[in-house]
Amino acid sequence: MKVLLIFTILFTFTFSFANIFIEGPYAWELQWIDGEWNMELLNLYVYPPELSECYMSAYNGYSYFNGNSFPFDEFTIVTKNDLQVPLEINPEGDEIILGWAGQSSAIPSCHVYFGNSGYNMAPLQGESLVRKPFADPNYPLVGYYYCRDNTPTMGVVNDDSGFTGTFCGTVFNQQNEPLERVLLEYFPPLNANQIYTDISGAFTLEMNTVRYDIQVIYDNVTYIDTMISIAPDSTTMKNFVLPVVSTIPTTIDYNTAELHNYPNPFYISNSSAQERKSDSFRATNIQYKIPQNIKSASIEIFNSKGQLVRSFECSISSPETLQQVKWNGADNDGHLVSSGVYYAQLIGNGKFLTKCKILLLK
Repeated sequence: MKVLLIFTILFTFTFSFANIFIEGPYAWELQWIDGEWNMELLNLYVYPPELSECYMSAYNGYSYFNGNSFPFDEFTIVTKNDLQVPLEINPEGDEIILGWAGQSSAIPSCHVYFGNSGYNMAPLQGESLVRKPFADPNYPLVGYYYCRDNTPTMGVVNDDSGFTGTFCGTVFNQQNEPLERVLLEYFPPLNANQIYTDISGAFTLEMNTVRYDIQVIYDNVTYIDTMISIAPDSTTMKNFVLPVVSTIPTTIDYNTAELHNYPNPFYISNSSAQERKSDSFRATNIQYKIPQNIKSASIEIFNSKGQLVRSFECSISSPETLQQVKWNGADNDGHLVSSGVYYAQLIGNGKFLTKCKILLLK
């Protein structure tokens, strides 16, 4: 899959890699406001600084801009009304080419391709597409892709938020045991293009909001080649099971694991963070028992949407012994969660052991 995608990149993103050498207008951000597209342009060496010799094409046509001022190194907002022939841009996917007729070559300066295929996704309501650099550690090149951004900044320098998300998960073997030192290679690269699983088989990485080709490699064999999409300020969790068998005999009786809580349901109120730390504040006791030979253990609490809200590290010093942690209804950031059904999972050596249901009421 990666060979095909690299060919696609060379064909559709040639101008993105060459942008820094080509004079012309550059699309820095693209957003739909009240159903109409707004594009933030930057003038790189267009002289005289006028838009009249700059052009734009989309799937449904081609047009030069009107004779508006186009100052150097400043952001200029344009719409379809700034074109001699108003063009529509399809918010679900389009191919936009920008260029300047006054440059010595006929190569366009900027190429924006987004939609259901390729690496650039279409923005959702309230989002924009913002131009961000992707550096390849293996080549002295900088590629530019357009990331979904949920904090648009049309007309000013883009901030450093709203265009990243988290990719995480665990890699297992056929026996459902976590695999350490599994290599995950990703493309497009972000200064690096590799991440390894830890001792519990887990991996986590903050990534820009585009699509990525992910290859899962173990002992120099590529077992999985797939695509993932990273959305702004969200977590994309994906577990992988590789067709490999452990050579180490299993000496853990996972059936001895226990997890339950009391009281259930339990009640909380909208009290302060300081009050929630006190012993008098209502909480539920989550009791757990881990098997012998467990090297690491944790309790993870999820809401009904499958989102992780709270996690606890468990003691492994007393296996086969009932131990407990208290949950006061706060998430990992200390904020009180809403009432509803929650699910606690006991994880040992990166492997799911058992779970219980918790009902929280206010």
